[in-house]
Amino acid sequence: MPPSSEHAPMPERRAGTADLATEVVVLTRSPERNAALASELAARGFRVVEMPCVRIVAADGPRMSGSLAALTEQDLLVLTSGESVAAIAAAIDTACVRADVAAVGPATAAAARAAGMRVSFVPTRADGATLGAELPLPRGEVVLARSDRARRDLPGILRARGARVRELVAYRTVPEPAGDVAAVIAGLERGEAVLVLASPSAVDGLLRGVPRGVVRRARVVAIGAATAAAVRDRIGVTPVSASDPSTEAMARAVEIAARSAVPA
Repeated sequence: MPPSSEHAPMPERRAGTADLATEVVVLTRSPERNAALASELAARGFRVVEMPCVRIVAADGPRMSGSLAALTEQDLLVLTSGESVAAIAAAIDTACVRADVAAVGPATAAAARAAGMRVSFVPTRADGATLGAELPLPRGEVVLARSDRARRDLPGILRARGARVRELVAYRTVPEPAGDVAAVIAGLERGEAVLVLASPSAVDGLLRGVPRGVVRRARVVAIGAATAAAVRDRIGVTPVSASDPSTEAMARAVEIAARSAVPA
């Protein structure tokens, strides 16, 4: 188990209390994506446990690089996650991508710029529906570089607006938990932890390793409307929703959840 997943036994906690100095927060993204949030939560007095619930698998590199190299200045490449940025940067010299880039939010835009991409558009809210409604349509194609499990709403919105949409699988998402799953289960059974879930795939991965009845003992934070809907539908609890995917908003949502009563 990697050092970021190591932790002492979870502290005892009485139902309904919220001692932030001993609260455990289980983060379910990769440690790399959690770095800023983990640091912020630690500064606020939480103890962070890493249990990634999604494994990212690279797509067909040569096929993807060929598709990217064929883009023209009239096309628009749309990136909806940091994983999309990493997959493209691994597949091709980004200087060879002639199309402008649209990013779903500021974090994805920053990652794309750091990788040498030319970001020309970021929507007013970091979600697929806003991206689809606000995206300036190019003369050429809108190319969506996303996961194989990406939601269908974005291409539907764009096509309804008259866009020519092409989907490019940038990476594959495998829902499965990693890290010290047994310790997390034990802590959840005692009502000691707040779970942070950032995608419907993470909900699926969590449920592949942790029984639904145990998960329902947790206080849950959901990042994004799609994740919140997946938590309600697949787990049967109402999560605290982060207002946006920024570190500050996620940390605020964790504090709200930590002060709430443990589900009976």
